[in-house]
Amino acid sequence: MTQHILLYTSPAIGGVLQYNHSILDALATLGYQVTYVQDIPDGLVKLFGVEGMERTRQRAAWFVNQQKQKGIHQHQWLESATAADAERVVAECKPDLLILSNGGPIANFFPKRAAIKLGIPYIIVEHLVHPIKPREVPAAYAELAQQYVEAKAVIAVSQENLLLLRKLFGLAEDKGQVIYCGRPSSYFQPRDERVRSHLRQQWGIPANAVVCFTAARMDIIKGYQYQIAAIKQLKQTPIWPNLYFAWAGTGTLENQFRQAIQQAGAAEHVKFLGELEAIHSWLDASDIFVLPSESEGLPLAMMEAMAKELPVVATAVSGVPEGLGDTGKLLSSPVFGDSQATIRELVATLQSWAGDATLRQQAGQACKQRAEQLFREERMVEQTLAVIKSVLER
Repeated sequence: MTQHILLYTSPAIGGVLQYNHSILDALATLGYQVTYVQDIPDGLVKLFGVEGMERTRQRAAWFVNQQKQKGIHQHQWLESATAADAERVVAECKPDLLILSNGGPIANFFPKRAAIKLGIPYIIVEHLVHPIKPREVPAAYAELAQQYVEAKAVIAVSQENLLLLRKLFGLAEDKGQVIYCGRPSSYFQPRDERVRSHLRQQWGIPANAVVCFTAARMDIIKGYQYQIAAIKQLKQTPIWPNLYFAWAGTGTLENQFRQAIQQAGAAEHVKFLGELEAIHSWLDASDIFVLPSESEGLPLAMMEAMAKELPVVATAVSGVPEGLGDTGKLLSSPVFGDSQATIRELVATLQSWAGDATLRQQAGQACKQRAEQLFREERMVEQTLAVIKSVLER
């Protein structure tokens, strides 16, 4: 009999969607019966705004259409799922295995509770675990901790996230493993000079300009405010006429960031690209990837930039240091450290790389070599399928 796997995800956004798509595709190819349930909580409206949420839903729907072409037709969409909704879905599906693809430990709380009640084995995949102080741990985390105990397997996307699961939830030392996310082979192809030339002409960027690219939602947590502060300082340096920024993403703070750039007199040098279906093209068109976030899991956008041979400058938060390794440039964390130091280091790095093409090239080559070793999608899928098969065979 064909085994039935239910992949339940919340919140259905960003890199989690792309991860789910890769795993669902692989499971369907192997002949498993697959059901996919997505949850986008209403609370995300505060992060993305009404228009942003609509784009998020459209993005999720695009992936669903792609999955249907692969033969995955069992799909359910839940919004603001209650405990009763979660239990109903899990009970109706009666899967041989439940996979919880989480945007954070609190995500999928109710389906995990339902699985325990119904005796259904489950695997937890944690894409992001925020560091918090012990006194901030809510009482409800006690049940969360038990959910990790009951899980047949726990996968984290970085060693940092796995350590936090052990520290905050008491995850056993002999339980849990790290499987780095990966990107498709298309990201590892050489950059296309024709695409580079076309986009620069389209957006009014000189052919010889140094373009700093960021792909992240327009939110405080992604650190655009540190880029804006750095831009104000870079305007006073000799490299400024040749330095441009391209920002892909939307969010509730987009207008605020636009106004700040306008007030800084940098509007000609900062291009707001909006939401992109795929960032391949702008990776081809850019020279440096910038991600001064306050919190991350292990960002797919950084992996994609590394695969495309872009030098990466990013803050040393969560899984970023282990992802970047000794390549690129790590900035001081702005959260538990000195945000002014973060800005100073960003300014210094961009000055150095913008002024030296050879240095940029060397840093980019090192980033690509590391991505080749760690961030291939084939490796991620193979390791994840091995965990799934192991649980199903018990």
